[in-house]
Amino acid sequence: MSIELNLKKMVSLFLAILMVMGFGIMLTPVLAQSSTSTTQPEGSITILGSPGEVWQDNFNPWSAPALPGGLIYFIYEPLALVNPLSGQVIPWLATNWSWTSGYVYVNNSGNLTKVPTRAIIVNLRENVTFSNGVPFNATAVWYTVALEQAYPQLGYLAGTVANITILGPYSIEIIFNPNQGPITLYTLLRQFIVDPYQWGAIFPLKQLPNGTIVALNQTGNPYRYPNTDPIGTGPYVLYSFTPQEIVLAANPHYWMPGEPRIKYLYYPSYPSNVQADTALNNGQITWGGIFEPNIQQDFTSKNPQYYHYYFEPQVPVMLTFNDLMWPLSDPVLRQAISLAINRTAIYYLGEYGYELPSATPLPIPQQQLYVLNSTVLKLAEQFAPPDGNVSAALQLLKSHGFSLNSQGQLVAPNGTVVPPLTIITVAGWTDWDADLTLISQQLKQIGLTVNVETPPFSVWFSDMETGHYDMAIAWDLVSGPTPIEELEGYLYNYWNSPGNVTPIGNSTYYNWERFNLSVVSPSFEQMVQWAWNNFSVNQTAYDNIINRLALLWIQYMPSVGLVYSAYWYEYINSTVVGWPNAQNPYWLGSPYNGLPETELPVVLALHLVNQSVPMPWWYYTSQVPKSWYTSSNPFVVSPTTTTPVSTTTTSMTTPQSTTTHPTNNTIIYVVVAIVIIVVIAAAVLVMRRK
Repeated sequence: MSIELNLKKMVSLFLAILMVMGFGIMLTPVLAQSSTSTTQPEGSITILGSPGEVWQDNFNPWSAPALPGGLIYFIYEPLALVNPLSGQVIPWLATNWSWTSGYVYVNNSGNLTKVPTRAIIVNLRENVTFSNGVPFNATAVWYTVALEQAYPQLGYLAGTVANITILGPYSIEIIFNPNQGPITLYTLLRQFIVDPYQWGAIFPLKQLPNGTIVALNQTGNPYRYPNTDPIGTGPYVLYSFTPQEIVLAANPHYWMPGEPRIKYLYYPSYPSNVQADTALNNGQITWGGIFEPNIQQDFTSKNPQYYHYYFEPQVPVMLTFNDLMWPLSDPVLRQAISLAINRTAIYYLGEYGYELPSATPLPIPQQQLYVLNSTVLKLAEQFAPPDGNVSAALQLLKSHGFSLNSQGQLVAPNGTVVPPLTIITVAGWTDWDADLTLISQQLKQIGLTVNVETPPFSVWFSDMETGHYDMAIAWDLVSGPTPIEELEGYLYNYWNSPGNVTPIGNSTYYNWERFNLSVVSPSFEQMVQWAWNNFSVNQTAYDNIINRLALLWIQYMPSVGLVYSAYWYEYINSTVVGWPNAQNPYWLGSPYNGLPETELPVVLALHLVNQSVPMPWWYYTSQVPKSWYTSSNPFVVSPTTTTPVSTTTTSMTTPQSTTTHPTNNTIIYVVVAIVIIVVIAAAVLVMRRK
């Protein structure tokens, strides 16, 4: 009897153990899931461009200032990618393009005159779809370009296009208005394309027989449209959004097979450079584009094998003037300010020795100054003395009727004391904040009182758009592979309001200076036309035009170069490889790119490979924390296949995976647990019968 009881106890103990094991196996996926709820999934990288912003749920590609720099270009793609420093052009949604002759009819005193102009035929890539499955074709290009004609506040190609004709499903002809400069070509190639069905449902368009585009929605404003569901052809889609973090996931419909190989892009928000630098130094940022003081000591020395940076010089950081408002409407005062600024002090004290003093007040990067002849270059250098020249500034002012009173205040020629001025930039951009303080101190020497203001990004951006500022530090308005882009972008703006100065209170994103060149002879339009006719045809004639425009800049000084800005760029290559560096600068490394910059980081992203993660991208869906999910996003779904796929590209083949998908593991666990429970139940029934 005792033997029987002991046997029953042993069986009961064994069954209890099996039950615990069964429940444990069933709970394993749940526990595993909860353990990843606060960590990033494998196969993701953390990106940080510009700190000091709280993300806003608005992915409008024309007006989304409160998003991480560069993020928008992972969702929307252009016709071609243009490297603004090297001049490299890579066909993208367009496969090729060719120039042809066109014409427009111009109303000349009541008579229509046929005026010759230029046109371009663009052939588009086939087998491309938007992230919602809608085909990309000529209709999408037509709609995007037409939308900017119907709503010129969008900028970019607004006012430059006379007619658009769809030649076929993947071919389109665009006829430009007369007198368009070479920048129009690059603007067209860089044009991101939106889904015509998503946007057309809200902003329908109609093209008249003469080519005019009419907006059928007369009350709507696409510039202010809060687009929370971005649809593009790019390699990533919106995965989840909060004001503190944005996550992009690989686009399963992307047209490049096997791309992108980095499957999740994680964008945290940091209130300022201080917190961002701490995260970078602690290895929490995989790909950074932030200002970091003492970067060698605080960052690279922590892990020299894997922590790297490369600060490539680019276009100058510009001190922008609101030259529609007195006293900065006087070009002599603007010239004197350029003379008085100590750029070397800004280089050492504000920029920690990372950004060299600008050699000229021009917006032209150092790599392109070779276009200037010796006379123009020498004159330009005189107005940008490295250590400042207060004596020359005061002498210039005195020669034009200015003076200093007994309190050291600058007095205008009309006898009025020049009132205090404001100079603004974004709070938390610590290097530019420091630059403002230095400039304010330096300009006291010529009798100017300059008050420093550092509002939040959204306030700063609004002030810049609406003209509520005196001076400001801002990024370059336009960059391009030739000097005509920088000069044309600053000196004259025909995008928003062709031939006119944008009035205060209206959007001035593309023309923050709102500089009026109507007094110039020959007209700026004529010089642009000459540049257009000679661009890539007659280099000597083109260089002569650039020199004339440079002289015009020096004469009117609409904006002043301070230092050559660096592309802040840091990266960690412990697992992710393929980064550009000084030895192989195949593309600009920084992840930040604010509108309207076009240094698209998508090229770099498609070069990156995570060595430790060979799985196809859908492997990681089940590892994503639930907090990242966006319920309305159709791409956050369980995969319908478990067969590993090859991710072959022209440069690398990702090994096929033999690892079981976690979703399948969960199924196996459940099946095993059910079998164990059935066995336990059968054993209990047998014992009861005995």
